[in-house]
Amino acid sequence: MTPEIRTQLLIARTGNYNDIMRTTIFTLLGIAAATHFGDGAYSAPLTVLTIAATLYGILAGGVALDDIMALRDDLDEAAANTTYGKLVRARNIGALKMTSSVLLGLVGLAALYAIVA
Repeated sequence: MTPEIRTQLLIARTGNYNDIMRTTIFTLLGIAAATHFGDGAYSAPLTVLTIAATLYGILAGGVALDDIMALRDDLDEAAANTTYGKLVRARNIGALKMTSSVLLGLVGLAALYAIVA
């Protein structure tokens, strides 16, 4: 894989991760607004949407971050020895993946609790 293709893939996957997180957060925000301003009755479609949005954020976001980690690990020696390469390799993307998964899971559980309670 050439460095140019790797860079294009990395930019694309980083953009995908941003899009995934933005979509998930705005969907969960809409669910929270519907729950807060709604009539308080149980809603099966809202429950399923909450589960789907949460799983989408966790799974799709995780796959995008896995791809980013793989692209980072594929850096050639010349790129890895640059200041940028050293900085990229020092970033803990695994911790970002775990943190975003846990936080999205907690938000999803809180939304489910608000819907059911």
